[in-house]
Amino acid sequence: MTAPRTLVVDGAVPCVGTVRTPGEKSISHRAVLLAALADGTSVVHGLSDGADVAASLAAVEAMGVAVERRQDGAVVLHGGRAQLHRPAAAIDCGNSGTSMRLLTGLVAGFDWATELVGDESLSQRPMDRVAVPLIAMGATVEGRGARVLPPLRVHGGALRGIEWTPPVASAQVKSAVLLAGLSAQGATVVREAVTTRTHTEEMLAEAGADITVEPWGEGRVVTVRASKLAPVERTVPGDPSAAAFFAVAGSVVAGSAVAVEHVYDGPARLGFVTVLQRMGAAISREPDGPGTTTIRAVAGPLRATQVPASEIPSLDEVPALAVAAAVAEGTTLFRDVGELRVKEVDRLAAVADMVAAFGATARIEGDTLAVTGVGGPLRGARVDSGGDHRMAMAAAVAALAAGEGERSYVSGFGAVETSYPGFLDDLVRLTAGASGGRRPPRGLLVAIDGPAGAGKSTVSKAVATRLGLERLDTGAMYRAVAALALHRGTAPDDAAAVAALAADAAIEVGERVMIDGLDVTERIRSPEVGTAVSVVAANPEVRRHLVERQRAWARTHGGGVVEGRDIGSVVFPEAELKVYLTASPEERARRRRDEAPEGVARRDRIDSTRDASPLRQADDARHLDTTGRTVQDVVEEVLSWL
Repeated sequence: MTAPRTLVVDGAVPCVGTVRTPGEKSISHRAVLLAALADGTSVVHGLSDGADVAASLAAVEAMGVAVERRQDGAVVLHGGRAQLHRPAAAIDCGNSGTSMRLLTGLVAGFDWATELVGDESLSQRPMDRVAVPLIAMGATVEGRGARVLPPLRVHGGALRGIEWTPPVASAQVKSAVLLAGLSAQGATVVREAVTTRTHTEEMLAEAGADITVEPWGEGRVVTVRASKLAPVERTVPGDPSAAAFFAVAGSVVAGSAVAVEHVYDGPARLGFVTVLQRMGAAISREPDGPGTTTIRAVAGPLRATQVPASEIPSLDEVPALAVAAAVAEGTTLFRDVGELRVKEVDRLAAVADMVAAFGATARIEGDTLAVTGVGGPLRGARVDSGGDHRMAMAAAVAALAAGEGERSYVSGFGAVETSYPGFLDDLVRLTAGASGGRRPPRGLLVAIDGPAGAGKSTVSKAVATRLGLERLDTGAMYRAVAALALHRGTAPDDAAAVAALAADAAIEVGERVMIDGLDVTERIRSPEVGTAVSVVAANPEVRRHLVERQRAWARTHGGGVVEGRDIGSVVFPEAELKVYLTASPEERARRRRDEAPEGVARRDRIDSTRDASPLRQADDARHLDTTGRTVQDVVEEVLSWL
């Protein structure tokens, strides 16, 4: 299922069952980059399937690494420093800050110029924390302004080792410096006052790098020297940051009992479990393999606590824990979390806004976030992820924690594709036992029906634009079949032949309408097709084939705005909103221009009396007469019903 742009979530739907998160994202990035540097063939099982890691994979391919994707899901990389070369074009990191920062360190070790670009969001994220130490090592790193905003231009080679103490704890900065240190003269030393994710140093050691790690107060000192890397076959464990959302869902949604299997159990990665335990959650861990654990969470009352940044160094779990704080009794303080301001969005402000939308109270004081919970179920809300995958997942969990009868809408939900494309699939499986009229989370689907000339096309286009959804004109599908039949000399009333066309033809309905490679965009509005389409649309087999396609379209797009004459009554009876538009015969004839009122009335009779899916208003559809009303007025009323 494609992640929908807007997710609809009923409150008080418990999560029950077992889930396994995708491959740990940080390990996946590093597995790809180290395989690029290793001389030989590396094999990675369980690689994250999100867009972020895909960006890293595409980057190493652009630099000469041969990549194979096996049927068993493993990714095989044929790397080696000798075969790496300057990419022919700029490397697109998409929305992945990890890709850009780590790649900057990697390419700094080579005597060529590389340009690293990203999407609009990534282009506003500062890269100075990586640029400064790499420049000190001898590389040239250029970006926009004092904060070195992307796009980045990196020219490397002839590096020298340095001793570096990052001013802010960051596993990405540490990793970029260590990757550059593999190509530098002398020792490269990174001192971190707080231990951050240890993946890079562990994986470098596994690949045979000359690397040492020593304790240093609450942190550590990592030293690396120029090294050749050996290829490694590894399995990426489940992502703890992704697991945090299910652990919180299991803890805050009444009646929930969730198990998350095979989660990476490395240093500084499961602090969120400790936080939830301190809040009184019935949550536990049990080893289930080498370096992995199963996290079990059962819903119950929570109380406030204090969360220092050192307990969750990456801060990736703050959005999920903020949902727990919103449900808890008392005020939870997240301390020293100012780094959230430079994530995909200003995540510090976004988290505060999100929990406030669901009924909690939030305030930001310097680098501290204070969340005062409601001590029970939240209220329904409308929130926007702002394109941030973790905000989208956190909002979905908060929506489930709302009270019975509450409904929430999470726009920008498609951002989950960045790290966890299957998040909704897993959430639906856990909530599949919903009852009492409550449904599992789903994409927003709006069905707009009505007779010819009622304004369906104009209104559905405007509604889709306002909601940021895709739109499907099902009438154009029937008209396309009618046009193809006329083009091939098939009589519209030859039921079997026309049904065969509908079953076999490739139909694309968008800005242009295509059927079997034939552009019929203008042709389907001709009088000839207008006469033939009523006969074609009354064909039960044609309707059966096209209804299957319409339902498949909604699954593929994760919902949308669909217009036609049986959408709410037959095709999508489960649609979130059903609207039945109508207008007087005179008004509809005026809009159509090619038909008199008598012709419109004749079309109505045919459509409403046909045996297959006759035109009718669904019992729970909203009726809206558009006669004499402006498009804007109609659209506003439709949106108000959501």
